[in-house]
Amino acid sequence: MKHISLKKQLCLVLAVLMLLSIMTACADSGDEQPDAVETTTPAPGADTPGDATETTPAPEETTPATPDNLPADLKYNNEQIDFLAWKQGVVEYYADEQNGDAVNDAIYYRNMTVEERLGVTLEFNEIKGNSSAFQEYCQTVMTAVNAGDDSYDALACYLRSAGVLTLQHGLEDLLAVDYVDFTQPWWPSSLTELNTVNDKLFFMSGDIATSLLYQMMFMIYNTQLGTDLALEDPQALALEGKWTQDKLLTMATGAYADLDTSGDKTETDQYGLFSYQHPNLDIFYMGAGLNYIDPSDSGELVLADDILSEKSYGIIDKLNNIFYNSNDGFFTKSVSDTSVLMAGTSLFYNITGQLLTQTFYNSEMSYSILPAPKYDEAQASYLTPVAFTHSMYCIPVSAKNADMSGAVLECMASEGYRQVTPALFESSFKYKYSKGENDAKIFEMIRSGVVFDIGRPFFDELGGDASSPIRVWRQQIENGLNRLSSSSKTYLKRWETAIVNINKGLLGE
Repeated sequence: MKHISLKKQLCLVLAVLMLLSIMTACADSGDEQPDAVETTTPAPGADTPGDATETTPAPEETTPATPDNLPADLKYNNEQIDFLAWKQGVVEYYADEQNGDAVNDAIYYRNMTVEERLGVTLEFNEIKGNSSAFQEYCQTVMTAVNAGDDSYDALACYLRSAGVLTLQHGLEDLLAVDYVDFTQPWWPSSLTELNTVNDKLFFMSGDIATSLLYQMMFMIYNTQLGTDLALEDPQALALEGKWTQDKLLTMATGAYADLDTSGDKTETDQYGLFSYQHPNLDIFYMGAGLNYIDPSDSGELVLADDILSEKSYGIIDKLNNIFYNSNDGFFTKSVSDTSVLMAGTSLFYNITGQLLTQTFYNSEMSYSILPAPKYDEAQASYLTPVAFTHSMYCIPVSAKNADMSGAVLECMASEGYRQVTPALFESSFKYKYSKGENDAKIFEMIRSGVVFDIGRPFFDELGGDASSPIRVWRQQIENGLNRLSSSSKTYLKRWETAIVNINKGLLGE
């Protein structure tokens, strides 16, 4: 277990200074920004020498210091709050100490602030819980629940675990828990609305989870290659609302080059669109405003009309055409080595934030950031899907005090909104990982457009990798086929049966 206790040698004033420095931290137009947070950066409005203002300008926008509604005298007499958390690849739950990294230190201060405000001690027990181990994670939770064991006060789990635990009746209805205020900006309204079924909400994410930002889906554009090909600036199109799937495919056409002179399409050649891993294909479906499952007016879940729509079929045909009927696109389930991505030989890549930090940021490629393309210009806004691998936060029904757990989750999300998100988004994504002139503005668009689908947590109940709507749609592109319409009767029967069972589970039947 990792124990995050209040460091008595550090006073809370340092947390405030940390917050001010993060929210006013910035970078120039260079390629990098140091991880270390400069605590001497002045607060907005402070009198500073002209040179300092010019070399370290404040970001164009900062996260507002919106307060939460937790009572000032709410204290829990040093209660230990035990989390069961899934192991993942980003820093999210705790930081043992300060190390100069903006995100690490912000999480350190967030937890210190939560402990101080509520009079609690945070403890995180991490176990495996990803796509190959989430069933074991769920079994661990349900063993405690069925035994009436109050060892876990809160859960941080993989998205699919949240769906399984909901249907096994292992989670509290968060709408019935005191202190959690879903009207606040640290809980995304789109996620609240789509995950509320029959006036109940069992899992939630937002500024409490750094993984939510790391798993945003967007696009990378090779600016140097675009210049060499004499292409128009897609960021300018994006800022004008004209960045669409057709525009992407048009710009990608004609970009192919047989770099390894093999005579065949290989992963090391130059492409207009390089797509890596099948989950990243969701950027084209959800980015076009399509869902798999919808909540109905009656409160039950229903199969979305989108999945078997002409728009859905049309997107499949367009992607299959560039990936399989031309040389300009390349889709692969995996690459032989991430250096293939770091080489940056292709024009466009559809990726996640985590992939950006792990590969493209460390490459020599000159790139800029783009949102998921709209289906067409009539689409109102850019929409940003989030990969499965982000955390959902829940309260098990066996928690010793659900309201206390709710207060802790609210405080972590609230402090995360003010301390951690500015460090991760403002200082890191918008500046450290940006190379293009308008990347900061584009990142704002990407973050504000985050969307969800209630079908994703119930992926396994809907058929999983074999026949869930999400996988079946992706498989049409993975296999270079479009049999979704012709085989829809078979799939429809499976999906409708699964949805009936999910609705029964949500009703406690």
